[in-house]
Amino acid sequence: MSLNTVKQIKKKVKDECFDLKYVYHWFYEKHLLGVEKYANFLLKKLPKADKEIVLLGVWLHDIQRIRGKKGDHQKIGAKEAGKIMEEFGYTKDNIKKVQDIILTHSCNTRMPKTLEGKILATADAMTHYINDFYLRIAIYSKKDLKEFKKWALEKLNRDYNKKIFFPFAKKEIKKRHDILVKLFLMK
Repeated sequence: MSLNTVKQIKKKVKDECFDLKYVYHWFYEKHLLGVEKYANFLLKKLPKADKEIVLLGVWLHDIQRIRGKKGDHQKIGAKEAGKIMEEFGYTKDNIKKVQDIILTHSCNTRMPKTLEGKILATADAMTHYINDFYLRIAIYSKKDLKEFKKWALEKLNRDYNKKIFFPFAKKEIKKRHDILVKLFLMK
């Protein structure tokens, strides 16, 4: 396929973000465009990566959330991504590559083994540092402040230490990471 096909999938995802009542423009503008920004930053520094696979992962890694489907975020997302890629004529091999990076992007039960998977996980984590990600979750969370702070510190630690695979990427967001940690440690 081509990067032009990726642009068509990006448009499809954008349209779905804006059409559905439970997905706000914030998710597209802040999260998905942020993941794309960091994926492109990483791709410039890691030119051996398959750009098309990474960008497909960017646009499809959270399709389960966009479509409001209940259940395992990564498994359902990978399945939905496969359906979309089939619509656009992708080969089974490329579908499997994208599904694999979606299945590992959260670094929960499986860690990415491919460069493309590590790029997606890293870009996803880096995005949590550049917008109001934690504030939005705090607003909609059912946790009390103490529980939320504990969760946020665990998430920051997981994102920084487990999901960001490249030292130059850690350096890029280190200052923001340290500020957020200090914020959530405040009494």
